[in-house]
Amino acid sequence: MAPETQAAPVLPVGVVGMIDLGRLIRELERLEAKLSSDKIRTGSYVQLPKLSALMDQLAETNKLDLRDAHARTSLLAFLKLLRKEAPRVHMSFSADPTPDFLMKLTTWLRTQVHPHVLVAIGLQPGIGAGCVLRTTNHYFDMSLRKTFTEKREILMKRLRESNTQPTAETQAQTVEAPA
Repeated sequence: MAPETQAAPVLPVGVVGMIDLGRLIRELERLEAKLSSDKIRTGSYVQLPKLSALMDQLAETNKLDLRDAHARTSLLAFLKLLRKEAPRVHMSFSADPTPDFLMKLTTWLRTQVHPHVLVAIGLQPGIGAGCVLRTTNHYFDMSLRKTFTEKREILMKRLRESNTQPTAETQAQTVEAPA
């Protein structure tokens, strides 16, 4: 698992899954290459290029100065370690979740499960409502489809009963009709 020491960087809520992590790693590698080449050319202080909002958020959350080569290399090593060893959760919904919901979900998972958990979101329109959650060794189906499948006999029995029993409306119609 990822190190859980006090020195371990904190992932901002905007870093949800492996895609975000990969973007940060690529951006940090490009930043390192650009700053190194600029320093070789000019030999003096180099200004940071414009960074993505996610990289700004990561640096701000961890109070890192990305002009410092040591800070960049340690952050890059940490992100690569996370890519290999961070706990992962895959959740499937019937429709795309909103960004607010994803932020709340990620925040909850990082406080209750693990501070570096990564979430992958999938779509399965056939589940109806609810979700399907997978980890590396567990599978939880909390969907309406599964509930209906489990309770199929009860549902069919109730449907048959409702078709055979006259309702109050049909009884009133038969009473009012002349014979």
